[in-house]
Amino acid sequence: MGSVVSAAQDMTPDAPFLRDIFQASPIGIALENLDGQPLFVNPAFCAFLGFTEEELQNKHCVDFSPAEDAEKDWAFFQQLRAGLIDHYEMEKRYFRRDGSLVWGNLCISLVNASPSPLVLAMVQDITEKKAAELALQESEERFRLVANKAPVMIWMTGLNKEPTYFNQLWLDFTGMSEADLKTQSATTVHPEDYPGCYEAYCRAFDQRQTFRRDLRMRRNDGQYRWILDIGVPRFHKDGSFAGYIGSCIDVTDQKIAEDAMSEMTGKLIEVQEQERARIARELHDDINQRLAMLGFGLDHLKNNPSDIENQVRELRKQTTELSNDVETLSHDLHAGNLQYLGVVAGIESWCREFGKRQAAQIDYKHNVQSSLPSEIGLCLFRVLQEALNNAVKHSGVKRVEVRLHDEQGEIHLIVRDLGKGFNAQAERRGKGLGLTSMRERVRLVNGNITIDSKPKSGTTVHVRVPLDLERTSERKAV
Repeated sequence: MGSVVSAAQDMTPDAPFLRDIFQASPIGIALENLDGQPLFVNPAFCAFLGFTEEELQNKHCVDFSPAEDAEKDWAFFQQLRAGLIDHYEMEKRYFRRDGSLVWGNLCISLVNASPSPLVLAMVQDITEKKAAELALQESEERFRLVANKAPVMIWMTGLNKEPTYFNQLWLDFTGMSEADLKTQSATTVHPEDYPGCYEAYCRAFDQRQTFRRDLRMRRNDGQYRWILDIGVPRFHKDGSFAGYIGSCIDVTDQKIAEDAMSEMTGKLIEVQEQERARIARELHDDINQRLAMLGFGLDHLKNNPSDIENQVRELRKQTTELSNDVETLSHDLHAGNLQYLGVVAGIESWCREFGKRQAAQIDYKHNVQSSLPSEIGLCLFRVLQEALNNAVKHSGVKRVEVRLHDEQGEIHLIVRDLGKGFNAQAERRGKGLGLTSMRERVRLVNGNITIDSKPKSGTTVHVRVPLDLERTSERKAV
């Protein structure tokens, strides 16, 4: 210990005071020679390694460390001895006397002392800190493993609002590396959406609130896709704010379906309004006019009673025709015959009435053994109405075939004419509300409808509807 005291006397006029500070320090302190052998160690250093002061004086500094850590430490120590550096700091592991490993933060400084320089080593026990770091690292690794397998894009941001993590699906979607995304993620958002989305994010971030936003994001193929982005604040165990974590889901197909449904709803409303307008015209231009004519006839009968027999006969004829037309209009609006007669017979009755009214031949044949649910029957009836009205108006022929049969769990309705026909592909791309209405009705009962027509080759409408309404097969509209 004499050399240590001598060195201390060179460093300060009060060597005992310096020694007392070393002895009381909670940090491990050792004075070593340039060969790395301890000349003095304080109690904290001894407690850290589990050796006595006497035992440590016979040890070399590299004796306490695993080979890998000792090699790094000794390389720095050699630079210190050569005068290339005058201090260094590193985190390293130490073997305790019982063989267990502890972590220490080592600070080495060169001390100018007489007769030769000494090395001052200070070691702070950071075992708990490293254990916490390793636990956090393992937790983050487990999180990354799970997040990279997740079917959604996951992101995280830190306290400065900047992104700190993107999972593998993000990298696959954007075609960018995680490092590029951390600095260039804003470039993937559609320019029209970015300002509003970023403002909403900052507002939620400052208020520590959950947010939901829809935005368009550029995929790796350059196509913009609709994304639902949901973010929630993260907090540490002590309640302190840690940033945000969020998920992104591609909802483009859902958006397209919603837009299509919205457009379809608009078309159906337009169909309904057109039908109401047609009924209003028939009531006003036909029924109302004929009722007015009956009124004139009754006035004429009152003023000319001599010809009462002929006038009453004519008025009765007009009243009967008017009654029949009102009944027909009622049947077109409300398929009462389907309820009273059943689907098959009700359709047959309506075809007969329609043919008589339109002076057309409706060749109706059926072979149905199954009992048809009312919703399927109503769907087939409305499609038949639209198809027959179209055939009579546009085909140029007065004969139409109607076939109704069941086969392999499906009900089939076929309406065929040999008239003018039309370009089915062009009609499908157009805005024809009648065909749209038929397709939507069939879709609602999980059915399938095909319309086969070519100019001068006639038209065939073929509807297939599964008899089991509980089937979960995808709805189609061809």
